Amino acid sequence: MAMVQPRSAPTHPTLDRLPIERQQVEAVLAQHGYRLTAPRAAVVDAILRHVNPFTAEQLVAELAGVQATIGRATVYRTLEILAAVDVLTRLIQADGRPAYLLGLPGHRHHLVCSECGTAVAFTLCPVDQLVSELTRDTDYTIHDHLLEVFGICPTCQRQSTAM
Repeated sequence: MAMVQPRSAPTHPTLDRLPIERQQVEAVLAQHGYRLTAPRAAVVDAILRHVNPFTAEQLVAELAGVQATIGRATVYRTLEILAAVDVLTRLIQADGRPAYLLGLPGHRHHLVCSECGTAVAFTLCPVDQLVSELTRDTDYTIHDHLLEVFGICPTCQRQSTAM
């Protein structure tokens, strides 16, 4: 089971852990015509315990130990729904594996520690000008983009120098 770290307050105006509560998730689902059924609620509750990116298989394993009636398909369907309504962000970890991160709906990017997986969302979008130029130069209609920045967080840096 993955260790869950406590949520911390943002330290920079464009960097935010984007905390979200169960009632907010339920409200966003309702806005999009979804109900928070008991199985979805169990998945959402498991997701809310994560601060760092997590994989679908981590959730399946966690729920198998607590809610044996929640199957793999329910977990994957719930993740797809939450990503579709922008409560979850799919991101690619440093090792190339997909993971999810919970946050308030809205445009955001992530700074991800390649050692421990801690992720910090940021809302400043350095890609906007590039998107405008690409649209103009290529006649593409660009509808989305992803940006993950990888580095080593201060905690891992300290642990590395202490060894």
